[in-house]
Amino acid sequence: MISKATYCFLYIVCRIGLFFYHPFFRVVGRERVPKEGRVVICANHSGLADPIWLIFGLRLGRMPRIMAKKEALQVPILGKFLKSIGVFGVDRSGADVNAVKTGLKCLRDDQPLLLFPEGTRVRPGKIVEPKRGALMLATRTDSPVLPVYLSTKRFPFGPMRCVIGEPYRPEFAGAKPTDEEMDAAMQDLMARIYRLGEQPCK
Repeated sequence: MISKATYCFLYIVCRIGLFFYHPFFRVVGRERVPKEGRVVICANHSGLADPIWLIFGLRLGRMPRIMAKKEALQVPILGKFLKSIGVFGVDRSGADVNAVKTGLKCLRDDQPLLLFPEGTRVRPGKIVEPKRGALMLATRTDSPVLPVYLSTKRFPFGPMRCVIGEPYRPEFAGAKPTDEEMDAAMQDLMARIYRLGEQPCK
């Protein structure tokens, strides 16, 4: 994990940079963010800068571990920087044991974990099948899930919105959920996320 001083420095630099692209950034529900302990942060995904917007919106005061597609970490210079701030890769084509182990260790060490269940950037109106990994990690570590919505319709200098939902723990009939239960729970998670986007601005 990076130091708090490094986190604060990167926070300020990135916020100044993105301010010129989206100067109006509104956050709703920040009081719902757990300030301590482990949590699985799950958000919709429609832009390259989504992880940065989430860090701004959540204002955790510490750097979350971020699960990203492995291809991002293979980009020269960028990949090295991402690894240095705690980002780790996942192979989206199948079960990635190393990514699962890293995610489990992160949560068992009481670190926040940020990931995108859709697994890829999704254009407005498009629907993709969410990956089970988020809830699998949460269930195996008894971690709360924090649903977060980010604006999907974006244009230069237009407003951005981040809506944070209530943290919750998925409930299943037995100790180990069935495939059908896990699929239903994933659909429920994504529905919770997108319902946040339907809330009127206050």
